[in-house]
Amino acid sequence: MKNLMKATVVSVLAIALPTVSMAADIVIKAGHTNVVDSIQAQGLQKLRDLLEEKTDGQATIEIFPNGQIGDEAQLVEGVILGTVDMAQVSNSTLSNFVQDLRVLDMPFLFSDIPSLSVALDGPAKELMQQSAQGSGFELIGSYSSGIRHLMTKKDINTIDDLANLKIRTMQQPMHVEAFRAYGANPTPMAYSELYGALQSGVVDGAEGATSDYNAQKFYEVADHFSLVGWLNLTSQIVMKQSKFDALPEDVQVALLEAGTESATWQRQYVVEQEEPLLQELADKGISVVKPDTSGFRAASKPLYDGFIETDSQRVLFEALTN
Repeated sequence: MKNLMKATVVSVLAIALPTVSMAADIVIKAGHTNVVDSIQAQGLQKLRDLLEEKTDGQATIEIFPNGQIGDEAQLVEGVILGTVDMAQVSNSTLSNFVQDLRVLDMPFLFSDIPSLSVALDGPAKELMQQSAQGSGFELIGSYSSGIRHLMTKKDINTIDDLANLKIRTMQQPMHVEAFRAYGANPTPMAYSELYGALQSGVVDGAEGATSDYNAQKFYEVADHFSLVGWLNLTSQIVMKQSKFDALPEDVQVALLEAGTESATWQRQYVVEQEEPLLQELADKGISVVKPDTSGFRAASKPLYDGFIETDSQRVLFEALTN
């Protein structure tokens, strides 16, 4: 009877933990704040699968979605403290800890995700890794979090329509300054608070990607989506460098290879998801408009000089844009 009960418990655990290879010798615990089927989560799941494949199941990644083990700032701090093995966070959050990466958050830096991919796979990749290592991180991969647009309660057709609107932004200086330059009243707040803030009128709108707008059902409380495309946001996968260095050498190699390959796959996946998602929103009766972005672009230009503060940021900017 005891053996039967023990077998039953083991079976239940196996069902309850589907993301963990039970035979793996090395289990890397990774956290992110997105929903399970988000574009970011799809990339992390691909990373896990590739790592298992490349190590013959010796190593795997146990994934904790939906902020289960912390919000983005807490995840990065957990990596620093060693309480979190791996974090998938927006570049905007990571750049508060790795200053050079702020360059990637400049408005209208890349026109589309393929352009972003070319830049991330070029000379800038090594510079980004060096910057991450200089702050104690190992950069495993750079994913796309989609191109950021505007969700509001009215159509935004020109920059003038944004005047004095309270717009939620990430808690990142570049984002705040950008929306101040656009004439809005930028209101930084945690992502987890956004739905309620839109619902209650604490904010009039927010910037965000199509995938998040749909997955988080923000259209229920902000049913106008304006395709401004102000930011091509990246999502970074990081570990503490010393924890990465403690892995067996073959696992380190496999993890970095899997990071590169999963990033290439994920960014293309995001491209393929965009048009069907926009059509899905239109079918739900959401107002999807393509505004005149000339005013936004003109207002963004003065921000560039103000946020490139160091020689290393300038070098990375040139590597990304040349």
